Amino acid sequence: MNTLPTRSSTPLTEAEFDELDRLLEQAEPDEAMLIDQLDGFCVAVASSPQAIPDEEFLAEAIGIAQPIQSPEVPARLVELLRRHRYSVAQRLAQGDDFSAVLGQDETGTSVAEPWAAGYLRGLNLYPDAWSAVDGDEVCEEALDLILRFACESNPDAGEVEPIPEDERDELVDMMIDGALEIHARLAPAREQALKPQTVRHEGPRPGRNDPCPCGSGKKYKQCHGAQ
Repeated sequence: MNTLPTRSSTPLTEAEFDELDRLLEQAEPDEAMLIDQLDGFCVAVASSPQAIPDEEFLAEAIGIAQPIQSPEVPARLVELLRRHRYSVAQRLAQGDDFSAVLGQDETGTSVAEPWAAGYLRGLNLYPDAWSAVDGDEVCEEALDLILRFACESNPDAGEVEPIPEDERDELVDMMIDGALEIHARLAPAREQALKPQTVRHEGPRPGRNDPCPCGSGKKYKQCHGAQ
C-alpha cells in the first residue's frame, strides 16, 4: 500500500516530467494520461467549483480504480501527480505566469488536442458544477475553442469548426488564456462551495426536561442539550 506523501506545490522539473511520463505508462499503458493531457486536466480540476477528491483525481489520471491500494501504482507516481496538481492550482490562484505543458509535432508546432481533451475530462467529472459559466459569453467562447481543439482528432466529434493552420499558434494562446479567464471567473463559485452549510433542524426544539431525541434515555439537558 502506498504511503501518502506530503502535499507539495513545487513545480516539476523537466527530468521529473519525464519520470512521471514513464511511471504513468508503466502503471497503466492504455489508460494513463499523457503529460500534456494531464496538464489540461489539472487546470480544469483547479478551476472546478466542485472540489475533486484526491483519490478521484488520481484514478482519472492513472486510469486505475482505487490507485492508492493498487500495487501497480508506486508512491513516487502518486507524489509527482499530486505535486503537479497542487503546483498548477497554486500558480492559478496566485495569478502567476502560467505556461501550459503542450506537446509538439515534428515541425515544432504546438499540439493542443491532448491538453484540451484533458481539460474536458476534468470538466466532465462534475459538469453540473460548472453551471456558473452558463450565459457568460467570455467563458462560453473559451470553452468552444477548447472543444474545437479537443475534437481535432476525434472522427465522432460531429460538426466542429476546424482549426486553420495559419491561425493555430494564435488560437492555442487564446485557448490557454481562455482557460485562465474561466478559472478567474469561477472563483466566486469555488468560494461559495467551500462555505460551511447551515444545518437547519426541523420541528420544535425539545424542552430541557424532555427525553433527548437521540434515544439515549436521558433528559435533553443532561445529553445533547448540555453540549
